[in-house]
Amino acid sequence: MEVLGIKTELIRIGDDLVEALQKGMDNVGLALQDGDILVVSESAVATWKKRVVELESIEPGRLAKSLALRYSKDPREMELILQESDEIVGGIPGVVLTMMDGFLYPNGGIDHSNAPLGHVVLLPSNPIELAAEIHMCISGGKRIGVLIGDSRTHPLRLGCVGVALASFGINSVEDVRGQKDLYGRELKITRKAVADNLVSAAQIIMGEGDEGIPAAIIRGAPVSINDSSSEIPRMPPAECMYFGALKNISHQYVGGYDDLLDEARRARENAYVPYSNFRVGAALLGKSGKIYAATNIENASSGADICAERAAIAKAVSSGERNFKAIAVVGDTREPIPPCGICRQNLIEFDNEIQVIMANLSGDVLMATVGELLPNPFTAHYMETR
Repeated sequence: MEVLGIKTELIRIGDDLVEALQKGMDNVGLALQDGDILVVSESAVATWKKRVVELESIEPGRLAKSLALRYSKDPREMELILQESDEIVGGIPGVVLTMMDGFLYPNGGIDHSNAPLGHVVLLPSNPIELAAEIHMCISGGKRIGVLIGDSRTHPLRLGCVGVALASFGINSVEDVRGQKDLYGRELKITRKAVADNLVSAAQIIMGEGDEGIPAAIIRGAPVSINDSSSEIPRMPPAECMYFGALKNISHQYVGGYDDLLDEARRARENAYVPYSNFRVGAALLGKSGKIYAATNIENASSGADICAERAAIAKAVSSGERNFKAIAVVGDTREPIPPCGICRQNLIEFDNEIQVIMANLSGDVLMATVGELLPNPFTAHYMETR
């Protein structure tokens, strides 16, 4: 199998992409052959179709400004992300994870690279139709496939790999369930991401920077050519191994806070719970290294009850502590006991990265940050005037 890059002049907004690709092939005596797969970068396609936006022209709304502050984004770019996306899933400083047409995209697919200064490139609209258009304009009667490609990262892996946004002329995914492995065992779940693998191969040549190679021809690939567009198959989020697992934001306890758990268990014994007999202990670890342990306190007027977590916070603040590292919470429950909503709000007032270690008396322990337990919290920045 060969990968042949097509080097072109800089493709500017509205330039004829097909003409530029044809000129690039002619310059080096390259011509499409039956069985070739043409891979074209999504940024080149988007630029061709004028999906390039000047940031100065964008007026961010109130929600965009708020989310930009949370995720350390330019408010104008955040406004575009909201416009392009179906859902904001979450994010980290600098990157917002979004859902679009059933797929996950960082930053709504918006890209600063390969865009004029002060501009960003949006994903192409209707990429399946565009793949078919490119095929019609450039195939010259040859039986070829066309892929529009982008790049993504895999969870917990450094570096980008190729991903297909649309394909024409090949099946995007090959179902190999029922085939045998080397030892004769039947494959049960394997589907081969043919289009994504081909885009990854092409990107070795095309690159991500100033190579000036917006497309590549893959020759000799072991795939069949047909005459139709191919949807990139979607998977329901609940069936996705990564997405489904991460919806449960509590993680298994990995150690490091055993002393804190012991303090919370001991505090639990002093609970004042004459009405429910439901005892909870909490131990709050300040960044000074001091531990503030407390328990829940009930009242005949239930609205005056105080949770163990808030009692521990009050004890710490009254002692002059303001910065906290972790809090352990212990109760006699079937599963590890989480803080209630009011306690989560009290904790996040001080830091959304406070580790919350949740346990029961049976030895089951989970942990999460308070920010994970309370997404989209009300915090001080909402009280700032515009």
